[in-house]
Amino acid sequence: MRFEGVRRKVSKQSWLCIVPLRALLFSVTVTWAYTTQALTIEPTHEDSMLAQIISRELERRHLASDIVLLERKPTVGQLILKAIDPARSLLTQQDIKNVSVKNLPNQIERGNLETVYRLYGLSLTRSEERLDFWLSTLSKGASAIDLSDIEELQVRDQETPWVSNLMALKDLWRKQLENQAINLLLADRSETEMIKALVRRYKSQKNRIEQTRPDDIFSGVINAYASAYDPHTSYLPPADSETFNINMSLSLQGIGAVLQSEDEFTKIVNLIPGGPAEMDGRLKPADRILGVAQGLKPFEDVVGWRLDEVVQLIRGPKGSQVRLEVQAGDDAPHREIVLIRDRVQLEEQSAKSYTVEVGKNRKKIGVIIIPTFYSDFTAKQAGDPNYRSTTRDVKKLFEKLQQQNVDGVIVDLRNNGGGSLQEAYELFGLFIPRGPVVQIQSAGGRTDVRGDRDPSVFWEGPMAVLVNRLSASASEIFAGAVQDYGRGLVIGSQTFGKGTVQALLPVNKGQLKLTIAKFYRISGQSTQHQGVIPDIQFPSAFDPNEIGESALDTALPWDQIRSLRYRPIDSPQTRTSQLIDRHQARIATDPNFKALIKRTERALELRGEKGTSLHLETRIRERETNEQILLDIENTRRSDLGLPPVESMSELETEGKDFDPTDDASLMESARILLDEIQINPRLAEL
Repeated sequence: MRFEGVRRKVSKQSWLCIVPLRALLFSVTVTWAYTTQALTIEPTHEDSMLAQIISRELERRHLASDIVLLERKPTVGQLILKAIDPARSLLTQQDIKNVSVKNLPNQIERGNLETVYRLYGLSLTRSEERLDFWLSTLSKGASAIDLSDIEELQVRDQETPWVSNLMALKDLWRKQLENQAINLLLADRSETEMIKALVRRYKSQKNRIEQTRPDDIFSGVINAYASAYDPHTSYLPPADSETFNINMSLSLQGIGAVLQSEDEFTKIVNLIPGGPAEMDGRLKPADRILGVAQGLKPFEDVVGWRLDEVVQLIRGPKGSQVRLEVQAGDDAPHREIVLIRDRVQLEEQSAKSYTVEVGKNRKKIGVIIIPTFYSDFTAKQAGDPNYRSTTRDVKKLFEKLQQQNVDGVIVDLRNNGGGSLQEAYELFGLFIPRGPVVQIQSAGGRTDVRGDRDPSVFWEGPMAVLVNRLSASASEIFAGAVQDYGRGLVIGSQTFGKGTVQALLPVNKGQLKLTIAKFYRISGQSTQHQGVIPDIQFPSAFDPNEIGESALDTALPWDQIRSLRYRPIDSPQTRTSQLIDRHQARIATDPNFKALIKRTERALELRGEKGTSLHLETRIRERETNEQILLDIENTRRSDLGLPPVESMSELETEGKDFDPTDDASLMESARILLDEIQINPRLAEL
């Protein structure tokens, strides 16, 4: 695909300054209603052929092709519009009327890309127009941005109507500018600093538009089409190995984080165990990265950047320093986090153990933390008798805990994003005589069963599994098996819901990553979308609308297949009501858990708001109110524990970071629940 020329048509309604796009070169001019600069893109013959190949391969090989073709195909056009204009802030009702949206998928399958390319061209034009409008406003100084009006910027999603015309669009852009200005002012920037920062940001974004690559257009079109199948299916254009790995894993080799794009922001999805970010402890899932700096150099604003460009900026040589400017949400303070790039250390990813004491008699409960399911395949294949793996390491930890005469064990899978499936079912084999652990069903209904063939049982004692929203994939297989066999209690919050398997398929140009199989529990339930629902649920710090499979558009649904024959060990679910009664009575007076509940409730309350005030003084009061609420929650907790109060939440960051399990409300309550189970379960009393 190559760019052959640029042609523009400026309408008589033009109200923005015209700045040429130097790098985007397109042929053929198409006039769109209400646009100031009509920029269109003409696909090449190669684009057309590749689109046909990819659509055929998806129909032939994707696990859910039947579902998509029958149920989702009518919505593909809307998915394409979402990819082009996710916040519905670039296109108008009139623009949409000029396109037969429902015909877009059929056109793509035939290799007819002209219409959708024109839409992309229009969105690029509007993006530049919006930036020009913002820059023009900023050139007039802070007085041109009115932050005294009592009005709101409403959340814009796929339920939001398209604006009627360009004048309405211009008013929306004005509100967006005001919101961004307030965000910087709330970050303690002066008016002058705010204007300079926004000007740098918008000029950078204009430059990125001008540097749009040919493959970006095709990838955007075809990935919007492929997203109808599921969010893990995508087209990967040709690239060098470094960029390819970024596209595949979205992992930052250097700080150890998993990122994704969300509107104009780069968002933290997860932290890799043993990586610099996870070990530092300050970077959290759902944080936004606003700026990146190398060493002592000034920050480079990355709002509006492509994901791969942000990744490239963060990556760097081992031992070098990178500084991140991050924000938890719109009105949250900006934080600077300094990290030293390093490789993820296997030792830090490995399983670890410790003990806690609970109950009147100070019963000892062992805790085994498994950050990921790992195996040193290279050492194993080389015949190294001491190769590392999750199962081998956990066996050693159990031996250590048994020597300490623990009364029960908690397997902590919080934040465990998966890893080796084989390690997950082999680890579960330590706790049952033998039997199936997971089903894997591929397209066509073929089912492969994996499980434990060793009749020996390494640990027969009381056990619980602690999970949260970031427990995914192999973690969910393990937790689901524990629940299905009744081998122990599953405690915590609903897991991630990643229950699909992807494979790479070479195409004429690049590769297609597509979903080919699905995980199922031995009970027949899928872990996809729904994840694992704990026997006893805790409040979750993660919003399922932001984190997890259910937060992803077009995620494959939960379903069920035939149950396997297996022999349950126990049925703790029959005692759940008793355990919950004890749990509820206990947390009503537990300072740490009460604080956990109140913080969660406050977070959910804030996330439920549908509009953002554009009145600066109101926003200042709202932030002060929220900070005071959180401070009151913390000081109430500290008072109940006999600790001195703090004057601000920032004081807590200066306190020591030494690990103290008694501060972990979820862990300690899980230990108490397990102790309850030991006391009321006749089977465990006989052990």
